Amino acid sequence: MLGIEFRIPEMDFEGQKLAEILQYVILGLFGIAGFIWGYICESFQQTFYVVAVGSMIASMVVMPPWPIFRKHPLPFPAAKTELKKPAAVAKGKSKKKN
Repeated sequence: MLGIEFRIPEMDFEGQKLAEILQYVILGLFGIAGFIWGYICESFQQTFYVVAVGSMIASMVVMPPWPIFRKHPLPFPAAKTELKKPAAVAKGKSKKKN
């Protein structure tokens, strides 16, 4: 439409692997920090807040397809423009197995 092409960028397989590792590291660090902070404050609520902030940060880092996650695109074969016609159906008796 009007020569404008809108395409949502996608993560490649290496980017998915990196995103998974980053997610585990971020959640692990915030989980440990939340546990220590909650232990110091003697409040599970503080632990929950720290882990919740870590979850939001991990989501903002991992969910969008940032350019760092798209460094290894898959090579797709070129599209074929030639269309093959379907084979003609042979007329005759069909054999059915009973």
